[in-house]
Amino acid sequence: MKKIYIIDDDRNIVEAMTIVLKANGYKVAFQYNEENVVENILVQKPDLVILDVIFPQNPSAGFEIARQIRGHKATASIPIIMLSAINEKGVYAGTFSNNDRDEAWLPVDQFLEKPIKNDQLLQKIKTMLEGKKAGS
Repeated sequence: MKKIYIIDDDRNIVEAMTIVLKANGYKVAFQYNEENVVENILVQKPDLVILDVIFPQNPSAGFEIARQIRGHKATASIPIIMLSAINEKGVYAGTFSNNDRDEAWLPVDQFLEKPIKNDQLLQKIKTMLEGKKAGS
């Protein structure tokens, strides 16, 4: 059974995703803050991470967390979906999309907008996990 690790400060979103993911055969672990993410990932050993961008104390925490995950040898290859309402909230000038992904600034595998339909999220996760398996 594949494990998904969710990092998001919105408890309602985490709860909703957890219900959907568990109903579709995934194990789920999560945290609501930006603290000790790499250490927690090392303990949880997820197959994929779903990461928010904006946290109460730091509106760019998700970007920093993604770089921390990629910068650690043991977590660098874990697929990351950045799932955020950053464009809707207007925190940053312009908008973000998959076109903005790069290894230095936004090292994630997918950038998806909140709200996302459950079937779309599940399909992205399935595709990413199958791609990882095929590439391993």
